Amino acid sequence: MKLTKDIIQKRYSEYDKRIIDFLSNIYEDVKEQNNKINNYFFVTFDLLANQLLLYFRALDAINNDAALSTEDNYKRLAKSPNIAILNHAHQEIMKILDDYGLSPFASAKIKRLNKNDDDESAEELLNSLIN
Repeated sequence: MKLTKDIIQKRYSEYDKRIIDFLSNIYEDVKEQNNKINNYFFVTFDLLANQLLLYFRALDAINNDAALSTEDNYKRLAKSPNIAILNHAHQEIMKILDDYGLSPFASAKIKRLNKNDDDESAEELLNSLIN
């Protein structure tokens, strides 16, 4: 089965619309960069979908319940555990995006490397490899 935008819509139909939209945008970016989508992106999209689900659930819980609403044993306000979930999911999402060159930082880095490759002559390249 080939990964297409329609398959993304069907595969993640039970997910929040924000997740489907995000994955659809990632699909378009990957397709634009690579001119094709490999089947291993199924796993990547599953990982992203699950982390995005955690992220948005934690974000919604924080927005609904406030970030400092849980009382501890001493009747003090404590930080909501959803903040830790939100932060961890965000880190995992960024790692996945960076690994596949899909974050703005990774895209800029790839463009910079490609520009440097075009500027170097064969002699400079050989010298850099030897030294």
